[in-house]
Amino acid sequence: MTLAIAVHSLPAAALTDPTLADWARAHSVSVTAHDDRDLDLMRRHRIRPFQVVYRCGPDSAVTRRAVGLGVRRFIVGTAHQIARLDECADGTKYLYLDDRAPLMLGDRHLKVIGLHADVADAAATDEWAAAAVGLVRRAAVLQACGSTVKRIALSGGSTGLWLDDHRRAATIVDVVDQAVCQECDRSHLPRPVVTMTPLTADRGDGAHPA
Repeated sequence: MTLAIAVHSLPAAALTDPTLADWARAHSVSVTAHDDRDLDLMRRHRIRPFQVVYRCGPDSAVTRRAVGLGVRRFIVGTAHQIARLDECADGTKYLYLDDRAPLMLGDRHLKVIGLHADVADAAATDEWAAAAVGLVRRAAVLQACGSTVKRIALSGGSTGLWLDDHRRAATIVDVVDQAVCQECDRSHLPRPVVTMTPLTADRGDGAHPA
């Protein structure tokens, strides 16, 4: 049985391409933001807050701004980021724990919905597999503590890879699918939904999504 694998997300920097921005808005594609400039692009191109995943960084003020704009999904990598988000949360926020983040079960404001990792070398399929296996193993720890992780997310490569280089993208998806299935079987875990998203906005040939 294969995993449900989705590749429907863009880095906010890709919104500078009007065609990609229109496509993201029309299809409710998720957009990953990580700073003030990204949040400005989100507003300029009328990307709705429910589409946005904000990657928390060292600047707590920008995290507060994302909360104020109505963003509800966040990627967190440190205990400090989790604490600052908890302080400014005005309702339930949904967290992806980065592979460096402390594992947590969530509380009344913060609900863990998945795990996340970056893949530095998108050309190396073994790195995609290793990152996926690492997240499944972290999911096994959370399950042992009574919390089932239903989603894992991997970020790597460019929009050009995922939207234009279909053969290479398919190879990566197949490698991750196999790695996650094998590790879930070994760990007796339910198989999660896997989301694979671009990390950069590079577009080598100027092509646009269909």
